[in-house]
Amino acid sequence: MNERELNTLFNIVTEPAKNAYLLDSAKKVREIQRIIRVLEISKSQRESFKQISARGLVAFKMLVSNN
Repeated sequence: MNERELNTLFNIVTEPAKNAYLLDSAKKVREIQRIIRVLEISKSQRESFKQISARGLVAFKMLVSNN
């Protein structure tokens, strides 16, 4: 998910003149924190997938080279 999709999902509106989020309530702060957690989870999952893919490729190459 990109930032625009998350903003739409969580119903967050940016202030166009300041190009920043209006954090005038605790609810909005919690929503921003939730977005950050989602993005961090997504990033860690991508990194994990890259590592798994690299290990799989190495194992496949070893299997092919042995036969």
